[in-house]
This record gives sequence, C-alpha cells and structure tokens, in this order.
Amino acid sequence: MTRKVSDYEKERLENIKKNQEMLVALDLVPFGSPTRQRKITTQNSQREDNNTSNNDSEWTVVEGGRGPRAASTKRRRATVSSIMVPSRRSKRLRGESAEPTTAAEERVVETGDVSEFLATGDAYFAKEALASAIRVTGHYAGWVERGVMERLGIQGNAADAWETEGGGKFSFKDPLGTGKPLKKQRGVTPGGQSVAKYVASKLLRKNPNAYFYRHTEPGVEQWTGDWTDEERDVFLRVARELGCGDKWGLFSTHLPHRVGYQCSNYYRQYVIPAGWIVDDNYRLDSTGHAVYVGKHKRTG
Repeated sequence: MTRKVSDYEKERLENIKKNQEMLVALDLVPFGSPTRQRKITTQNSQREDNNTSNNDSEWTVVEGGRGPRAASTKRRRATVSSIMVPSRRSKRLRGESAEPTTAAEERVVETGDVSEFLATGDAYFAKEALASAIRVTGHYAGWVERGVMERLGIQGNAADAWETEGGGKFSFKDPLGTGKPLKKQRGVTPGGQSVAKYVASKLLRKNPNAYFYRHTEPGVEQWTGDWTDEERDVFLRVARELGCGDKWGLFSTHLPHRVGYQCSNYYRQYVIPAGWIVDDNYRLDSTGHAVYVGKHKRTG
C-alpha cells in the first residue's frame, strides 16, 4: 500500500535542515582542516521523485517485511551529507604545555586544605546584608528549652542529668554508660530501627542532646519538608540569644516539630548561604555553598 508523507514528517525534515544550518552559522560545527574532520553519514528520508514536487512526494510501505516489491515501486536512495564535528581543543591534545601550577594549588596538593579558595562570610556578602546578620562562634550556650525540661522532668544541666539517670562512663562503644559495649549487629534493636536511633531513644533524660538529635518530644509529630517563616524566625532568635553551631539536639528543643539533624542541615544548606548568620567555622565557595572549615570537636 502507498501513503503520502505526512505534514508532520515534512515539518520534522525542515526543522532538521534548519538546525544544521543554524549550527554552521553559529560556528558550532566548524569546517576545519581535513585532518581534524570526521564525517557522519545520515539518512535523508526524502524519496526521489523525478516527476513531482516535494508536496506530492510519496513513501512506499511493503507489507510482509522482505517480500518482493511491486514493479512500479521505486527504491529510495539514501543520500549522504557531511557534518563537520568540532575537534578537541585541549592543550594536551594540541601538543602545548599546560599552565604552570600556582603556589596556592601546590599547597592544596600538599596539605589538602582548600580554605584559601573559599570566602569568609564577611568577604562573600554585601555590607548591607552583613549589617543585619547574626554573628556566632559556632557554639550553643543553652540547655533544653525550659518548657520541655519541666514537662519531661529533665535535670537543669548536663552533669546532673547524666548522674541522676545512672551515671557511668560515657564512650562511643558504650553510649548508655552501662559498662557493657553496645552490640551493633543487625536485629538486636526493637522494630528494626537503627542502632543510633535506638540508643538515642534511651537517653531522653540522661543525655537530652543525643535524644533530641533524632527524636522530637514524645507525642509530638516530626515535620519534614520546607521550613515555615515562623520556624525560621524562632531559629534566628535562639541563635541570636544562645548561639548555634553545635549541640543541635538541645537547640532543636526550641523548635517542637524538628529534630537536631534537621536543624544542622537547615543551618548549613540555607541559613549560612543566605547570610542570615555569619559563622567563621564556615566558608562559602563560588556557588554559595557553605563548607565547614572549623575543628570537629564532639561536645555534650
């Protein structure tokens, strides 16, 4: 059976031709020396027609795959067009010497410290933004939010909380202070929860920072997703009054529906890049992402 070329197919072929012409006009497919050119052969799907114009051109479809073609059917010939492909332009492939490394780059190779390629908040942000920014040292100076502390019967400071709830020597192998190393094999925690979350759930009154880093107050829903304007305002108010940058579990008790690791992520991904808080433990790269350059110190 025979059918005419559809309007859609005609338009597609015209667009292909226009795109090729545009690439050449923009010098995106340059004609260089013959040694730097590769030819790509492409099928031109227009049917040869000696008697009619393009508007009357027809395609021939043969039923049955490789069956014999009718005597009146003309076989379409594929024409080959040459498209010039840009050649590589790296200095190495051109046989040219690479730019010499700078002293700063050599220091990075030696020390692994990239901080000199990053900007401080004072250097990155405009003076107008810095005028209203909150400045912190990277440390939270508070304790559990008072209302939470009273509702849950938590002691007034870290030392009393630890000793009142059984004491013991803290270590990362024995975070509960029981004197027995914690087993970390799979299947030893109830409900299949992670060991870290299970341990945190046992430390509500003994080590509130560890508990609230992964849990909200019992009975309070944990929110996910975007932070509200009200939450942002509370975050900045607490940072202004008590500082921030560590002890995120304790910090999060001021934000009922968020846990410590959410506050930490929000700080690094939104607060610092927005210039709301300036913390010298962070630098900003050329794209505005915050990079921690301070000393990693574990604090209770």
